[in-house]
Amino acid sequence: MTQPLGCVVYRVDDEVVLAGQPQPEEMRVLREQGFRSVLNIRTDPERGAEEGRNAEAAGLAYAFLPLPAYELRPEHVRAFGETLQRLPKPIFFHCRSASRTGLLWMLHRLLNDGWSREAAEAELRAAGYDDDAFEVFEFCVDDFFERAEETRTPTS
Repeated sequence: MTQPLGCVVYRVDDEVVLAGQPQPEEMRVLREQGFRSVLNIRTDPERGAEEGRNAEAAGLAYAFLPLPAYELRPEHVRAFGETLQRLPKPIFFHCRSASRTGLLWMLHRLLNDGWSREAAEAELRAAGYDDDAFEVFEFCVDDFFERAEETRTPTS
């Protein structure tokens, strides 16, 4: 049996887990748990480089895709989808607290996979995200689409 991780973990399906920041020594544990890749969307390049070295030393593929905590744009969601496609599964996908991963996953399901908002929300609720998380997700998703519409609508 492998040891539990010291970060919050939400399993959305057999290929992707959304999570908070793992500790450097947990890369080996991730490999023992069957993960083949780590996807880090935090914005600290030094920490990302160190984590990449630790992941690769543990035999994991690694991708560093620094994305903002809020004000995600359509190109961020596209880049995320492309990164998911190329990484070996299963993927341990993380940010600091698992909030940004949940938000980005929801946008990915809506934009890249064509899911309804209800289906994307149901998946995240089934994984364990609570009402507090959804308060943030709903605000950020609404904001995402409002900003996307503003960039498509010419001003007079």
